[in-house]
Amino acid sequence: MSREEFNSKETIHVIPPKRIYDRIEPGHQTGRRSLRLVKSLLLIVAMGLLIAGGGVLLYYLSKNPVDVTDVPDQKVTSESNPDHERRETIESAASPALLETTNTETSAFEKKEAEEKMTDFMGAKKALDAIGGIEWGGNLYVTMTQLSEEAEALFLNKDYASASRKYMEALSMVNGLTLKSNEALNRLLEEGRQAMSEGNGKLAVNKFNVALMIDPGNELAHLSLERAKKIESVTRLIESGKRHEKQGNLPFALTDYQEALALDPQSEAARMAFDRVKGLIAQDQFQQLMSAGFAALHNRDLEAARAAFLKAQSFKPNSSEVQDALTQVDQAIRLDRIEALREKALAAEKLEAWDRALEAYLSVLKIDNTIQFALQGKAYSLERSRIDKNLAFYLEKPALLESDSHLENAVLVLQQGAKIEPKGPRMTAQIEKLDRLVNIAKTPVRITLESDNLTEVAVYRVGRLGKFYTRDLDLRPGTYTVVGTRDGYKDVRRTMVVKAGEKNLKLTLKCEGKI
Repeated sequence: MSREEFNSKETIHVIPPKRIYDRIEPGHQTGRRSLRLVKSLLLIVAMGLLIAGGGVLLYYLSKNPVDVTDVPDQKVTSESNPDHERRETIESAASPALLETTNTETSAFEKKEAEEKMTDFMGAKKALDAIGGIEWGGNLYVTMTQLSEEAEALFLNKDYASASRKYMEALSMVNGLTLKSNEALNRLLEEGRQAMSEGNGKLAVNKFNVALMIDPGNELAHLSLERAKKIESVTRLIESGKRHEKQGNLPFALTDYQEALALDPQSEAARMAFDRVKGLIAQDQFQQLMSAGFAALHNRDLEAARAAFLKAQSFKPNSSEVQDALTQVDQAIRLDRIEALREKALAAEKLEAWDRALEAYLSVLKIDNTIQFALQGKAYSLERSRIDKNLAFYLEKPALLESDSHLENAVLVLQQGAKIEPKGPRMTAQIEKLDRLVNIAKTPVRITLESDNLTEVAVYRVGRLGKFYTRDLDLRPGTYTVVGTRDGYKDVRRTMVVKAGEKNLKLTLKCEGKI
């Protein structure tokens, strides 16, 4: 079997010791266990190489016999390096073809590793570009791009190890930029705001668009972008408003500023200009309304004056000038109202409508409880109203005068009425009529009671009369109850109605029914 056939069938993959050492990161701690593991792996690799090399050597010697020369023994000391000796043994035993195979495998491994680093970098860069990194990355983005280009060149030149390192550096910069995206977002929002304040709508739109690449859901960026799209139109309207303002055309200026605010409610410049011109217009209208209000007040058109002052107050709610004017209107209205109520009270008094007069005086006192004519009128009306009601009460129910208490009260009412001066026609007539009724109620009527001299007779409200055949009584008009009692007989009860002016009134009362 030829050497090529042997090599094609018995290919041995050798991992160079150097690659193993390269995979041990210097930052990791290595204890005894880790060191023993490394030595064991090296020993296994060395033994494999020795066996392979021995086979190759035997095959070679069978085809090419060589002379063997004795070599003196070498003393091995404890200070010698076993790893170094193993590497020398491996290197001396390995054939050129085997070393070439090892180098090829190493190159393939490094290429694969470089490809992985390239893939990681490209993925991270794509994510960074998706959030606008090229727009806000600045010099770091440029440096990262240069590193990636250098890595690509090294990869094409098959310097895979160097390409991996460059890609790792570039990836580190991509990650660093990604971590700064929030910082970039805030910077873009501020730069956009500054561009809007300068009236540069295109720059502001660009800044906010990039900001939305970083944070598509950022509400401030969305709102600001909409404002930025209109900022140039807003600026033109503000400039137009300023020109109108300088020319004294305040309504036209206000319209321009109002349109600017409609486009961009957040525009501070438009808001300030609108408020300023609105204030100037309001001042003019305020003065006109105040003048109209005082003119109406002078002409005693109080409602028109109040309306003008109230409208003026809508322009200056805290104006002391308006408050003073409204106070004057209120005072004038108050005086007019008091005078009207006074006239109403006097008219009611003439008609002896004391309740209406009292109501008018009370209304005056609600306006000002210190007005003397109203205080006096209230007391006078109350007294007249009370006497009027009492007179009317007994005139409507004269039968009540049969009661002693009501009769006495009616006499008192007449006395009080007599003291009233001057008396009106109505009260004079009331007093005269009640006086007649009282006199009638006071005049007694002669009543004759008849009995059998066996029956005890009693008259309620009068007293016991005893036994008799006849008895005369003088009773005031009214209704009386007469009761008769007799031992062994049923009681007798009669009701006797005595009317004023009645004559020859007789009542017979006897107990005749035995029990």
